[in-house]
Amino acid sequence: MLIGMAIRPRQHLRLTMILLVLLGLPTFLPAQRDITGKTWTRWDESRKVVYLAGFYAGLKADAAIFGQAERDHPFRKSVERNPASVDRYKVERREFYARKLKYDFKMIRKLLDVFYTDPDNLLIPVPEAIRIITLREDGNRERADFLLLRERRKTLGGK
Repeated sequence: MLIGMAIRPRQHLRLTMILLVLLGLPTFLPAQRDITGKTWTRWDESRKVVYLAGFYAGLKADAAIFGQAERDHPFRKSVERNPASVDRYKVERREFYARKLKYDFKMIRKLLDVFYTDPDNLLIPVPEAIRIITLREDGNRERADFLLLRERRKTLGGK
């Protein structure tokens, strides 16, 4: 118990989850970015599907935690006055979901396999590749091409 302040168990759980996510993200994001096409092409089919299932489960959990935090956060009014950062986060998160693909991990795996047949794409992190192929599948080719070129510049050293 904090000095003169009682925290209900449910609030304590929410605060703990939010802190875990906020403190844990910097730990896990570099690990996700380290998984590139070179790693992807060495994995067997089942490992790729399991990775995709875990990746999307993480996105779903992130969305749930973010939504709960957004509703319950005491500084919500300041966010409502300047919602640009929250809106951008939501838009970027939606880019990982293709209406045509839904949660068809086998199809996403096949599309990633094709994506990584181009040697210029092998150094692109898998999460960014997922984002690019889902945008293409939804018909947003301009955004997908922009992200592809940006990632290639990063990985190929601006060539």
